[in-house]
Amino acid sequence: MKRSFGGETSILILHATAGAGHTRAAQAIAAALKPSGNSHQVVDTLDCTSPLFRRMYVKSYISLVQTAPELWGYFYDKSDVVPSPDSKRARARLAFDKLNSRAFKRLLDETKPEVIICTHFLPLELLSDLKGRGKLNVPVHAVITDVSPHAFWVYPHIEHYHVATPSAARELARKEFPAERISVTGIPVDPIFAHRTPAAEARAKLGLPEKPTVLLLSGGFGIGPMKQMLASFSESQSNLSLVVVAGKNAELEQACQALAAKLPVPVKVHGFVTHMHELMDAADLIVTKPGGLTTTEILAKGKPMALVAPIPGQEQRNCEYLLEAGAAVRLYDVGDAAYSLETWLADEPRLKRMAAAARAIAQPQAAKEIAAALIARLGKKSG
Repeated sequence: MKRSFGGETSILILHATAGAGHTRAAQAIAAALKPSGNSHQVVDTLDCTSPLFRRMYVKSYISLVQTAPELWGYFYDKSDVVPSPDSKRARARLAFDKLNSRAFKRLLDETKPEVIICTHFLPLELLSDLKGRGKLNVPVHAVITDVSPHAFWVYPHIEHYHVATPSAARELARKEFPAERISVTGIPVDPIFAHRTPAAEARAKLGLPEKPTVLLLSGGFGIGPMKQMLASFSESQSNLSLVVVAGKNAELEQACQALAAKLPVPVKVHGFVTHMHELMDAADLIVTKPGGLTTTEILAKGKPMALVAPIPGQEQRNCEYLLEAGAAVRLYDVGDAAYSLETWLADEPRLKRMAAAARAIAQPQAAKEIAAALIARLGKKSG
């Protein structure tokens, strides 16, 4: 049965569910566009592929970064060179993607967008190919959702790139993309993260104890050493409170619930949540893997963070950027996490310096800035 992609829309926002951050970035742009009244639609590019391709694309990435992260890091570094469009590697990858994305052209035909924006590189490759062959005459923008623009993202027929930092803009230009078509907007997060509520007020609203609070995050897919970190508090005597978010990993959520029941400190365990902005407000320190979207949300909230278990490649580069900026510390020994977290939590001057550094590099209005650029592009087309 063929899927219908809905009617015509002015702005088509494309993402892919290989990592929750790409989806959240697309949703953030949609939220920023809503007040303008311009019609827009968010579509998962993997919905245009075969069920087998979709399962392979998502599960292979998650499996690789969990079981062989060093292999992923090696592949990430070795492939960070923009290939010639005529190279065997580029032709083979494009042919494979096109074979498994036959519904993609139907999506474009049904929605008839005036502008397209992508928060994942998969649709960029397909769109650049169509534009290069004269099969599509629609401006395409791209939002790179990590601090480093890997060569996966770089295609010649894309009109504009939105990147996180000036260094990212320079790196993209060094990969031979025209500098005048790059904007340093930051990574888009939902505009709600731009609003900050005092921690005590947020804790009261959420029914959390009025104690120094650590928020432990595992990402949308529930990846990371959450159980080891939580278990390290088994003999803690600190006057603190823990909040755990296990994401969509139901098994991890249940394991954390069982661990929490035995700990001497109060612990609140969540699965997937829709009020992450409130949980971040309630925290004094946030522990997370350094994914691009999560760390950008934390920066928008002006919160200090402790980074754990970065995936080699994009997360490692995000981690290094945040450490250099002074907005984060690195948690190395997850089995002794309680000691490190209690030490940092007790160092109020350090937490204040980290929070100030986070606010200094935060770009909480990125989604609105990107939305404005898309609306301006619509104006140029109609003008």
